[in-house]
Amino acid sequence: MTSQLLPPIDVQPEAAPFWAAANEGHLLLKHCPACKETTFYPRTHCPLCGAAQTDWLQASGQGTVYSFSVVRGARRPTAVAVVDLPEGPSMVTTVVDCDVHAMQIGEPVSLRFLQAEGDQQVPAFTTVAAEQARQYTRRAVAASRHVPGLPGLPEGFAWRSAAVVGAGTMGSGIATALIAAGIRVCLIDRDEAALQRAREAVAKNLASLAQRGKLPDGVRESLHDTLRTSMRMEDVAGANLVIEAVWEQLALKQEVLAQIDRHADADALLATNTSTLDINLLARGLQRPESLLGLHFFSPAHVMPLLELVRGERTRADLVAAGMDLGQRLGKTTVVVGVCDGFVGNRLFIARDQEANRLLYEGALPEQIDRVLTDFGLPMGSFDLADMAGGIELGYRYRQSRGEREPVGDRLFEAGRLGQTSGKGYYRYEAGKRRPLPDPEVTAIVESVSRAMGIQRRRITDDEVRERLILPMINEGAKLVEEGIVTRASDIDVVWQKGFGWPDWKGGPMHHADRLGLAHIRDRLLALQQRHGERFRPSALLVELAGSGQGFTA
Repeated sequence: MTSQLLPPIDVQPEAAPFWAAANEGHLLLKHCPACKETTFYPRTHCPLCGAAQTDWLQASGQGTVYSFSVVRGARRPTAVAVVDLPEGPSMVTTVVDCDVHAMQIGEPVSLRFLQAEGDQQVPAFTTVAAEQARQYTRRAVAASRHVPGLPGLPEGFAWRSAAVVGAGTMGSGIATALIAAGIRVCLIDRDEAALQRAREAVAKNLASLAQRGKLPDGVRESLHDTLRTSMRMEDVAGANLVIEAVWEQLALKQEVLAQIDRHADADALLATNTSTLDINLLARGLQRPESLLGLHFFSPAHVMPLLELVRGERTRADLVAAGMDLGQRLGKTTVVVGVCDGFVGNRLFIARDQEANRLLYEGALPEQIDRVLTDFGLPMGSFDLADMAGGIELGYRYRQSRGEREPVGDRLFEAGRLGQTSGKGYYRYEAGKRRPLPDPEVTAIVESVSRAMGIQRRRITDDEVRERLILPMINEGAKLVEEGIVTRASDIDVVWQKGFGWPDWKGGPMHHADRLGLAHIRDRLLALQQRHGERFRPSALLVELAGSGQGFTA
């Protein structure tokens, strides 16, 4: 991204070899034959003894942190640091793309380059732990493509066309993703106004993709041929892919899928875009339950790189293989998961956010919880994200459908505080701006909820907030492995990187657990269980692996 580029570098003639080497991935130092000292000073003379001639020396690219200061508000994790090099000199530089908030004096770092305008590479450093996590990430993504027991696709298989039922935000995004991949789409909804809004949204989405160079030539121009709309369910006929994308409500989805089932071609892959509902329940009333697959796109569907492919208990293996092929064609990282509440991504997300709400009742405020999560490395905190993505209304309606309550979220919804769209949610927002600002009204709501629940509010440390948010995610991940919901633990990390922005320099929840040590995770969960209850009880698999000195991803 252009916004990530450094300003252009003014390359002085005598330093030209330094910058040329940087573009080749090397760091050059200067060695003085007269005083035998090595310096980070890309000039001809020696700054120590004044000798007129020095020689270039290629550095190892390794070092250790001597001192550092974290740059808050940077677009990427950044610390200004002094790094000691094994060749002798120290250099003032930046340490980037790593856990700068957990960095320590003496920590090993390795060379990493940043790009300046004009394609000039600028030397910086990253931690060795972060580089190891990135290497792990590459292996994890590659492993996620291999699902045991799937057959190959029939020779000559092709996607004839697709039908998307539901012309809301998700339906429009899914249609955009399909069209961008060269698949013709029929978008179906019973509301003509919704279809008109969807046509406009798809055109706008495609224009945005084209502007970023992510749309094949001619796709926008042929939109009238690749997208048609209809108010008749019968028009799913002819497509060999039909995706249901209506509101996240069990009875509604069952009704729509039953209609699709009656009209879709016999060889069609039937898919639901549910993010939490039981695929087996959705399939139960169908004439061909073995044809139903979960295709959980993340919003916005045409942008987010993850596709959770949910395999029901009766889903045919060849349709799972077809779903993997579709994900590849859409350019998405596709992870096959089993059926459970929230699948992989949302199951961990729900566990974390339920604990975030409990922290609110006990004494924390949204701004502290969100800061702890962003300092940890996540792109957004729980409440900032809820305000941005309409989570207050979505959460309220989800709880209503299940007969559940969450007093703070419910009070915000009832007060019309729906997030950025209304200018206030967990935070307040100035007109035309998205920066979340703490709001005394929310503090008053939170404190009144605590009083009504009979909870004496207390000061909660950042360390406690972090443990109570992150450790339940790891524990839920262990349960997913234990229950066979994922093929391998690293699949959980892929889902959280590609779908929720967990940074590649931290590997994922399961990789993070391995780095901390499972015995440490077990002991901290037991301590939290003793203080806060059974929800922190460590899973049987976690206890087993901790006892044997093993890890999730090793």
